[in-house]
Amino acid sequence: MNLRYFLKGSFTLALALLTVSAWADNDELNPNILEVKPGDTVKVSRIPDNIFLRTKNNPAETIWDRIPTYRSHLLVAPPVHQSVNLRFAEGATEGKHIYFQVARNSDRFYIRLRWKDATENRSTTVDKFTDGVAVQYALQGEDTSYMMGTGADKPVNIWYWAADQDKVENLAAGGFGSTTLLEQQTVTGASVYMPQSVAQNNEWQVVMSRPFKTGDKYDVSFERDTVPMAFAVWQGNDKERDGNKRITHTWILLDASLDDTSKK
Repeated sequence: MNLRYFLKGSFTLALALLTVSAWADNDELNPNILEVKPGDTVKVSRIPDNIFLRTKNNPAETIWDRIPTYRSHLLVAPPVHQSVNLRFAEGATEGKHIYFQVARNSDRFYIRLRWKDATENRSTTVDKFTDGVAVQYALQGEDTSYMMGTGADKPVNIWYWAADQDKVENLAAGGFGSTTLLEQQTVTGASVYMPQSVAQNNEWQVVMSRPFKTGDKYDVSFERDTVPMAFAVWQGNDKERDGNKRITHTWILLDASLDDTSKK
């Protein structure tokens, strides 16, 4: 073998591997992040009542270093909206991931969400769109449609955060086009955008929380064996808005009970 060409080929291979490594999502290589698929059950971690949180919804709170991280695949939402043509734009079929952590103490439920986004989009205009994320909970069983509920008899509770307002809205829906802002805005949240040395690794971090018990009939009850849960992400730079979004297809099941397995 010609040594000169061998060395040239080795250098090319090394450069390719270095390039892949530089652009790789480090989270994808982290063995401590658990892959969650639709139908899987996720256990909510317990925050001991004697642990004081400096800020209720701080994404950088140190307690999150002790809470398991889960990852789930996001796919293009089914075509139920007139923006369906946008789904065939360049990159529309590429999969993305959402990373989440769930925790509670005796009084409050918390969820921390993060996802990769190379651009920070905080405004909505005629041709610009805001970044956003939502968590959806079925108020009843798994037979509820994950596409915003199955009519008035099987509604969903949605916690929606958008970067342009940087707050969480507490919503309910009983099917497409029925989304309603609830009178009781029981959910609060906070966010941070984290730039990295490589833009593709920039990330949003959002924490949402709510008192564990509330009195509104459209606020999800966590006092059940499992709660069906799903996610949606809008990336404004990809012109995602309304029904044009990335979602987890079907439900992930959430177990929020307090028992020995949830103590930390």
